[in-house]
Amino acid sequence: MNRSLLLVSVVFLIHLVLLINTRFTLWPEMVVYPYLLNNGFVLYRDIINPYPPLLTSFLALFAKIFGYRPMPYQILTWVVIFAADLSIFLIVKKIFKKSSYALASLLFFVILSIPFGINGLWFDLIQLPFILFAFYYFYKGFKDKKLVFDSLFFAFFVLTIAFFIKQQVIWLIILFLTVAAIKTDKKTVFLLKKPLLLGPFLILSVSYLILFGQKGIANDFLSWTIYFPFVSAAKMPGYVLLPTPRQIIVLLALVTLFIPLFFKRSPETNLILATATALLLFAYPRFDYFHLVPLLAILSIAFGQTIVIFKKSPLVFRLGFFLSLAILVSFSTRHLLTSWHQPIRFFENEIIDSANFLAKITQSSDSIYIQNGPDQIFPLAKRLPPKPWVDEFPWYLEKRDLEQRVIEGIKSQNPRFVVFKPYDVGAKYALGVYRPQKLADYLDQNYQNLLQISDTLMLKVRK
Repeated sequence: MNRSLLLVSVVFLIHLVLLINTRFTLWPEMVVYPYLLNNGFVLYRDIINPYPPLLTSFLALFAKIFGYRPMPYQILTWVVIFAADLSIFLIVKKIFKKSSYALASLLFFVILSIPFGINGLWFDLIQLPFILFAFYYFYKGFKDKKLVFDSLFFAFFVLTIAFFIKQQVIWLIILFLTVAAIKTDKKTVFLLKKPLLLGPFLILSVSYLILFGQKGIANDFLSWTIYFPFVSAAKMPGYVLLPTPRQIIVLLALVTLFIPLFFKRSPETNLILATATALLLFAYPRFDYFHLVPLLAILSIAFGQTIVIFKKSPLVFRLGFFLSLAILVSFSTRHLLTSWHQPIRFFENEIIDSANFLAKITQSSDSIYIQNGPDQIFPLAKRLPPKPWVDEFPWYLEKRDLEQRVIEGIKSQNPRFVVFKPYDVGAKYALGVYRPQKLADYLDQNYQNLLQISDTLMLKVRK
């Protein structure tokens, strides 16, 4: 076996071992949205969802085949992760022409991606292979002038798919359009062809507008997927989540590792740094490490090159490199120790048992409202909420008349049961603490405690 192939296989095996043994996160939206969609709920009208429809629609089809239990989603997540691993290795090999660089970049990404939360199914992860493809084809377009338009077209095509998974890719689209306009020799030709580059984006946008227009929800679609994330979300109570001091230190350590790139200016490193800057915006306005996995992937492409530059750097930069590496090693070690052999997040035994118990003591026709509790119980117990359904997040329920719409839905559909998790104590708009006053008061007045279904969950019945 080729030595390079053997080493790559070993790195892949390391990643698989880490993925199997560290905690997997299956975000509830990944099963709740598809479950409701498959049971007659309409996106943006019955399901309050601020994300574009592409991933939810795909997962709805996926769920029809594999159901709503965690294992198929875990396997799907790993398939996407290994596609990203392979993409990073091949892209580095294509750009820098050295297998050693590619192997170093792959190993760096594999080790750090685990503490950065790659082992979880979320919109950002599904976007990752598309972002890597877009980066490579954008780079290739300017490397080979004969293929510039074809390569740029493909780059913007995959970015269109990524955008309709999650909207923050717009920053990458803007960056690539700006760079293309600056770098293209014949500006007039670029301006004439620019509409063609954005053709897939325009076609898919119009198609969705027509589709949702036929359902009478085009305004809801635009409100939740465009106006809410780009205009109103950051103003909503509880929505902005800034990094903690510890998270800032980890982020600075990651960025510091790649400072040597600023001293080796080349088309490759310039594009990597510019792309990384755009991807940094993915973590705003709600910061979490897993939003930075695309940033980590793009920076990883330059890791082998960074090591070479680092060896020739002044002492102060080498000291900064080692300090940053020590911080990241500590960060990674701590994550491995705390997540090793932990149960699937959001699908722990308590949740599974509660859903099974609820399925036994209720009828399949019973409508159930979940108050401040785990919505993943819906697909697990095969029960439905009243319409419209919305997570009890303050940035949703404090928006216009949405809380009143939920109350009216409960009144008209009159669910027999409420699964209730007592509110925590803390900041008013913190998750688990936030108590939507009108909604909670209505439920308190019309439902009474029936029985405890777990340590944290109470079942209420209509009075």
